[in-house]
Amino acid sequence: MRLSVLVVSRTAGLLSSMLSTLNEALHLPSEEVEVLCSWNGDEEEESRIENASGYEFLVANRAPYHFSSNMNALADKANGEVLLLINDDVLLDVNSVDAAISCINDHPSTGLVGARLRDKEGCLTHAGILFDRRHNPYHQLNRLVSSEHPAVLGDPRPIPATTGAAMLIRREHFRAIGFNTKFRVCGEDVELCIALREQLKLNVVYCPCFSGEHVGEATRANEERQGANSEDLTRMRGLHERFLNTASSDQLRIELAASVIEADILRSTILEQTSCSNEKHWENQAHALQLTRLKLEQKLKQAKRGD
Repeated sequence: MRLSVLVVSRTAGLLSSMLSTLNEALHLPSEEVEVLCSWNGDEEEESRIENASGYEFLVANRAPYHFSSNMNALADKANGEVLLLINDDVLLDVNSVDAAISCINDHPSTGLVGARLRDKEGCLTHAGILFDRRHNPYHQLNRLVSSEHPAVLGDPRPIPATTGAAMLIRREHFRAIGFNTKFRVCGEDVELCIALREQLKLNVVYCPCFSGEHVGEATRANEERQGANSEDLTRMRGLHERFLNTASSDQLRIELAASVIEADILRSTILEQTSCSNEKHWENQAHALQLTRLKLEQKLKQAKRGD
């Protein structure tokens, strides 16, 4: 199996650090892996890139920063059967990419594999994307628990969506859908996940062993006009609402199960004191999730009556 690693960067230090972790995160033969970069920086900065991955590295595209367009261009040039899309500010854990590859190979219904990510303090920053009752996407348990919390470990499981900061997908599936370039700042990853579930009838799967440290938006923070964008959010809300209105019972169960897991975690830990959370915030989160859970249960009952 051939793997193509796709990364967008303009910062040699971040890119070099990510590449250095790829060596232990992945153990495919060198001839089966290529690392393709869409470079947004200047020539002087590019000359500082250090490739310690042990794999072939190529700047395959040079263009102004636009995540979805840059990634689509790299995917068109990729030779791998499977694509690893990764941010340059992710530091991969040992054997983590191996785990993601096993996950996508072992389960034919898996269309995309998402990662478990943490911040420098060890707090969870990503274990899948969920949606609230207004269809706003959010990162499950973001900085509310440790990345080693038992609830976010265990076996791989289906989730509603996952972040484009680290995802594994078959090339044929990515190229069949691709990233929507109409998103200005964010949301193309959410739409890709929904499209895989809706159009290709495949699952988005959270793989706890596919893990690493993520310095969130380290690159985007240095880009102008890369803050929150209301147009992107409105588009994502509409996508998810339309998806739920036509989703199968199985897909509704995935949405419900993810909300139930998070609600149970929040309820059980509201009174605990940790460096990653505060009690009032957890109470609000638990209440909001209960409302989301009730709405999804109602949708599931309606879907059953329609089946």
